[in-house]
Amino acid sequence: MAIVNGKALAEARRKKGWTQVQLSEATKPRINISTISRIERGKPTRVRAITLTALAKALDVHPESLCPTAEAERDVMKLRIESAARNALSLVALRYRISRENIIEIAPLLFFIAAEQCLQQRRERITELRASADTLFDLQRGIRHLPRHWPVDESVVSSEEQSIKARDLFGKKVLENAQQFISELDADFDEAEQNPFVTFLRDGLSKISNSPEAVESVRWSPSLWPSYEICTEEAANIVGNDAKAMRAIVCGAAALHEIPKGTPEQRADWARAEFDRKYGDLGDLLSDSTCLPTADGQASNSGDPS
Repeated sequence: MAIVNGKALAEARRKKGWTQVQLSEATKPRINISTISRIERGKPTRVRAITLTALAKALDVHPESLCPTAEAERDVMKLRIESAARNALSLVALRYRISRENIIEIAPLLFFIAAEQCLQQRRERITELRASADTLFDLQRGIRHLPRHWPVDESVVSSEEQSIKARDLFGKKVLENAQQFISELDADFDEAEQNPFVTFLRDGLSKISNSPEAVESVRWSPSLWPSYEICTEEAANIVGNDAKAMRAIVCGAAALHEIPKGTPEQRADWARAEFDRKYGDLGDLLSDSTCLPTADGQASNSGDPS
């Protein structure tokens, strides 16, 4: 026999957007609605192992998440994430019909892949830069009367190589020496938008998104948390394609885990009110390429990313 926590079962069902009837229909072997209702209403309930397995499989969760042991409870990680990221997690789960827990569990692997690909790309670019410098230097040697000089700043190249070797994803080691070699052409450099890891992420997003605004929404300073806007189509569906309400969800002004039950129109009313409560008159800018506060407190141009 196993013990199922009614609150955990109800929460997992709501995350799927299911009624008790839909959960009953999704279980194999089928579990009666009365059984599901009894479990959710009462205190932790003893059920057969086959019942627990059927519920967990239908909900795409681990059985332990429905009846956590004391050891599992102690092993729970309590992490604070911004509402925008929490909403994005739910929207991605909705888009691909996978549990939020599974996305979180695969996140370290996905980050590892992205980080290593970014570093590899930087290595390749430095190698290409050195090869191009060699070519230019050889061309100079062919014109005897011209003064010779190495065509790239070696301190810049060496700083980048040291940064890559240290797995410095954001290029902080390069930026520490920026005052020594960044030219006037780079005076408008924005660390949150143009550091090497954000550049890599933006390039990757541009290959799968038709929205320049989605690409430009990606910002991440190493000392702050990342900000980005994805899955606006799923957000729009939740609030009946209301543009302002969708924006409130994507930017995190309206937290999905707090959204009230009701029609899409009622959810849209709530989301718009949350946006106005947190951002005030910024709501008036929605029709004029809205500038929404980002995680670092600055404004970012927001559009309609895919």
